[in-house]
Amino acid sequence: MKNISRKLIILFLLTIIVPKAFGQLTGVVTDSITNEPLMYISVFYEGKGVGGITDVNGVYKIETRRGWNKVTFSAIGYVTKVVTIPSGAKELNVKLSAADIQLKEVVIKPQKEKYSRKNNPAVDFMRKVIANKSALRIEENDYFKVDKYQKMKTSLNDITPEKLEKGVYKKFSFLAKQVEVSPRTNKMILPISIQETASQILYRKDPKTEKTIIKGVNTSGIDELFSTGDMLSTVLKDVFSDVNIYD
Repeated sequence: MKNISRKLIILFLLTIIVPKAFGQLTGVVTDSITNEPLMYISVFYEGKGVGGITDVNGVYKIETRRGWNKVTFSAIGYVTKVVTIPSGAKELNVKLSAADIQLKEVVIKPQKEKYSRKNNPAVDFMRKVIANKSALRIEENDYFKVDKYQKMKTSLNDITPEKLEKGVYKKFSFLAKQVEVSPRTNKMILPISIQETASQILYRKDPKTEKTIIKGVNTSGIDELFSTGDMLSTVLKDVFSDVNIYD
């Protein structure tokens, strides 16, 4: 009987000391610039051992407990954010800002080796290329036809949330919606010009004749807004001209 009474007292004390879960908080975590949902964001109560992560749609669900009113949102590449839960709230949407991550420069120098042409695979390969130069050039065919698609995109580099709050970016707020993440640098860029061209190249060796037929052109950005298309296209074509490895 005493054991039962003792267990009841302990159970009663636990119900007083341990905060009770009285609901659930849910919401969507998005990027503050692109408004895209962010997946795998950690959502938790600091030091409580209770939390979860957002799904592929940026949605999270977490228990609410009495006295726990601050939720932390954290992920690599974003600034950690601690949000106070409004009293009685059941839904809380959060926007995270991208973090500026600066890495220290590391220079790796290989052990200096004496260069040798003998038994060098690169040298042997280039010798074979040069030996077959005439046979491999496409111009050695009597005729050929090539369908060509070309896309040129011009963008402003190193766009940051701070830049979007100043100058021309702040004046034209719609520019923030055009920001993309470069697949090469993982930094934010702002495309200002895109030109797509579909063409067909016809070639005859003898007598030598070459003709390019433009099948379609699509331009957007400053080319279209300020009629700079011809000038900008000429500059870009000079920079990004076709390369022939046999020349």
